[in-house]
Amino acid sequence: MNRSTEKGADRTAEGRPQARILQIGNYPPPVCGWAMQTKGLVEEIRRRGNMCQVLNLNENRKRRSSEYIDVQNGFDYLRKLTCFALNGYRFQVHVNGQSRHGYMLALIAAILGRLAGQPVALSWRGGLQQKYFPRQEGWVYWAFKLLFRLAGQISCNNEAVKHAIEQYGVAAERVAVIPGFSKQNLAFQPTPLAREIEAFLESRHPVFFCYVSARPEYRLPALREAMLQFRWRHPEAGFIWLGFPNKELPAANEFVASWQAPERQSLLLLGNLTHDEFLTLLSRCFAYIRTPACDGVAASVLESLALGIPVIASENGHRPTNVTTYREGDAADLCAKLIRLSDGYDQFKKDAQLEAAEDNIARTVDWLLGTTVREVEGLRSDWVHVT
Repeated sequence: MNRSTEKGADRTAEGRPQARILQIGNYPPPVCGWAMQTKGLVEEIRRRGNMCQVLNLNENRKRRSSEYIDVQNGFDYLRKLTCFALNGYRFQVHVNGQSRHGYMLALIAAILGRLAGQPVALSWRGGLQQKYFPRQEGWVYWAFKLLFRLAGQISCNNEAVKHAIEQYGVAAERVAVIPGFSKQNLAFQPTPLAREIEAFLESRHPVFFCYVSARPEYRLPALREAMLQFRWRHPEAGFIWLGFPNKELPAANEFVASWQAPERQSLLLLGNLTHDEFLTLLSRCFAYIRTPACDGVAASVLESLALGIPVIASENGHRPTNVTTYREGDAADLCAKLIRLSDGYDQFKKDAQLEAAEDNIARTVDWLLGTTVREVEGLRSDWVHVT
């Protein structure tokens, strides 16, 4: 933590008071969509002459590093949040409706932010089919109503999610629509891939890219069944599963270990890759399969389209129009869409494109600092009017 300057004493090159921001969320490595966004926000906030630190909640959070603030346990999290709050930092918290643990971490930060007179900026991630969001009643509804009420400002990915948040009694002007995906996601250097990956790409065709985790929302059993059905027609097909955090790899390996040899040989199971490796591998695959429906659009879907790689994804009402969708959890429907894709690949490949990506990192920082550089008295007074 940098305590070398007095609170409110410094200014940016533009003459504005220097903001102090604490990002609370996933941070590289390993890389995921959330971590990429946090990385971009940190760089942009600092580029504008402000102070920014990261309290890392990613799987490597206990590893000490000069790049971020480690989190050893719950008490350590509370202690470090308190220290940052006392040193004039305002919190930006990244959260979704999939995890009770993530909710509690966000709630603690929101309470401390209010006590310190610096209401948090809450960045809501995901779509409308999350485990605990949205809800119309019950304790989950009241839990998220409290979190939204404590937050000073909220951002989300699209108008549909904004409307759902407003149903918790949040005033429309407190919710900004800023997609998490940004043009920075597409910046990468093609890089050599590991020997086992190269060998797999050379020995299998078509090869499908699947960014997955060993969690229920990724529907791995249904994905496996669709793969089996597809290989009856295309026995040389291959599938790459990647994205597993270290703690999930044992469960993924155990799941695959019981498969018959031909089935195991059709799958390449990987952990996490760097951003450059991730996009290099994606660019060399036949198509991308996206199984969870709770994600809204998903950065990886847009990355794939930008690279000209066709996408087949579970239907959730928010996929881009040039994405082929299937019924979530329906292996037969997924297989049918894979066959349709392979039979008409030239047209699917032609349709796989993305319009120029916006700089949503800059927009998010504008949104964040636009409140930070103002007096927060307006936010404090709004607190009593939020129902």
